[in-house]
Amino acid sequence: MSALSTPVPHPLADALIARYRADALTGPVLEIHAGAGRNTAALQAAQIPVVATRDDEPYTQLPGGRDTYAAALSTHGFLHGTTAKLRLGIGDLRRVLKSGAPAYLTLGSLRDPRFGFGLALDERTFAPGDGPEVGIPHAFFERDGIGELFRGFAIESLDEVDATAIVGSWAHPDPDAERIVHWFVVARKV
Repeated sequence: MSALSTPVPHPLADALIARYRADALTGPVLEIHAGAGRNTAALQAAQIPVVATRDDEPYTQLPGGRDTYAAALSTHGFLHGTTAKLRLGIGDLRRVLKSGAPAYLTLGSLRDPRFGFGLALDERTFAPGDGPEVGIPHAFFERDGIGELFRGFAIESLDEVDATAIVGSWAHPDPDAERIVHWFVVARKV
């Protein structure tokens, strides 16, 4: 694969790689729902050990025992699922991370134009009725709701980002699709 065809990693993957080096972290990174592998490839190129889960593996039963991973990354896995399921997934993430380990994740924002459309599964979760993600639950949060999800973590940064260009056409092939708004969350297990 040429350098021109190498997929660009998500900005959170780049930030995690920089922190892994700067903080001299040791041990593997858990990448939850690795998708097409663009972030896995970036971690491997940086010579950082990574355990990547497939998109069809539940994030409520993460691989590894207690205190296994030096860090975690999920750039789309925690966008999908009901609020209750995401809460369980974040709880399991806390179980597998070492004390002080950072987690870099994306979550859906209430300001995403897709919020409120499709089948309502709870007050924050909707499953589209058509399109490429038909039936896939998407959870959306306001700033305060994110703090509620991350019990046992210190939130280091929480940025609401227009992620339309970052997500890429592999996830949303319609070039005329509406804007995509995500929260970029950096949290540390306490």
